[in-house]
Amino acid sequence: MGAAGLRALLLLLLLGVPGRPQPPPEGPPSLCDPRVIERFILEAREAERGAAACGPPCDLPEPVAVPDPGVNFNLWRGLDAGARAREVAAGQAALVAAVLRARELLREPRVRPSLERAYGTARSLARLLRGLPAAAPPPAPVRVRSVPRLLGVLSRFLRGKVRLYLADTCPR
Repeated sequence: MGAAGLRALLLLLLLGVPGRPQPPPEGPPSLCDPRVIERFILEAREAERGAAACGPPCDLPEPVAVPDPGVNFNLWRGLDAGARAREVAAGQAALVAAVLRARELLREPRVRPSLERAYGTARSLARLLRGLPAAAPPPAPVRVRSVPRLLGVLSRFLRGKVRLYLADTCPR
């Protein structure tokens, strides 16, 4: 399934998805369906691989702020559900803004498909997470200066904080 097919599927998923990720009684899978997050992760990894060998043409003329994708498990376990949701929402908002900024800064044809794929993934996930509490800016964001690093952060964020949040939030 290509990027257009994935976007069409995600638009279908948006219909009837409640504010908090919960599986609907019947119908299309929700964000709590593990296949959905795995698809987002696959898209992010494909975008990252697509830009991996780009080299200097993928360097950004200015750094962009991204959330720290690392997870301190002791700290994470100590957060209440609202704090976890705010952290994911803030990180997701920062990633959407960073990918959008990178798209504005770079016109390199070799990197455009990877940036478009990453932007589509980040925006689609943001729509699915739209019921999370209002996002405050993440504390001490990381700054990256290349598209491969930006896409690596997106991939790690999905595999780490988003996956942990869903594991805590979604019914088993």
